[in-house]
Amino acid sequence: MKKEMIAKIAVETIRSIREIDFSQLDISRYDKDYINYLLPSIHYFFDIYADTVIRLHPAWDTFDYFIDFGGGQGFLSLFLKRLGFNVIYCELIPSSVNAITLIKNKIGFGPDFIIEGSSRELATFCKENNLYPKYLIATDVIEHVYDLNTLFSDFHSVNPDLSMVFTTASVKSNFLKSKKLRTVMIAEETNIYIPVRRQFIQKKYPHISAAKIEKLAKLSRGLIFPDIIKFVDTFLRTNTIPVIDIDKFNTCDPETGNWTERILSKKQYRKIINDARFQVKFENGYYNVYRKRLVLSVIAKTANFFIRHFRLSGSIMAPFIFLTVKNKQ
Repeated sequence: MKKEMIAKIAVETIRSIREIDFSQLDISRYDKDYINYLLPSIHYFFDIYADTVIRLHPAWDTFDYFIDFGGGQGFLSLFLKRLGFNVIYCELIPSSVNAITLIKNKIGFGPDFIIEGSSRELATFCKENNLYPKYLIATDVIEHVYDLNTLFSDFHSVNPDLSMVFTTASVKSNFLKSKKLRTVMIAEETNIYIPVRRQFIQKKYPHISAAKIEKLAKLSRGLIFPDIIKFVDTFLRTNTIPVIDIDKFNTCDPETGNWTERILSKKQYRKIINDARFQVKFENGYYNVYRKRLVLSVIAKTANFFIRHFRLSGSIMAPFIFLTVKNKQ
């Protein structure tokens, strides 16, 4: 399928989406708010979707299975289906699963399979149904996944030859972006996650002193509840607080494991992906040029020129990156 045809189908899919009155659908406030965030820049997001598809393979068979992993409200799934693929949508958030189900019914097309869950449920579903998808796309997902080693191990079990593209706006080399994200992490860690971990440890271990609970709550950053139990049990057994391999900013929700825009270096991503018997290629993303104000569009186009043509400035300026992951040859 040629690039021009993909662009044409993107426009057709956008037109179908814009015809939906989302306010009349019985979907959550969270999903409505996110859709309202997507719609003003929908052409930009579809450019990214199209680029992820093109990166996977220059000449796929339209009967191949595509996985839309962490599919959210399902716009990518709609696009993949209009392109002619068999589509497996997988999402952890129940309200978003409900949203794509209702959108599919309303619009008349959508993913062939809708899975509520994460990589483990996806792997189980594919095994039980003898499905071996060839391609997977995940946009703005990888920075939130609690355990990337498990994620890529599950993907390898889905299909060792699985080709994948991820996008993430948590770009370590973009210093301004990193600084902004880390400010958010500090706020969430201080105001939300430390109190949650403190309360959990107090309830689970009422015999531990308040001072030690406070210390354990602070130093268990980046752990979910089951791992916090292991963390505290190790401390009680050895009287030594375990060291967690994490930088001083990244933090996650101890209940769900959802990281707050976790920032990892390319070196860290490469090691995790190589350990799972895949290889990765990194490419810079670009800014949204579909702006109402001409001056903003010109600024975005200028930034994109530097990103495309100058390696160092491109790495520093890129608002997101593509990670193209394929089986080691």
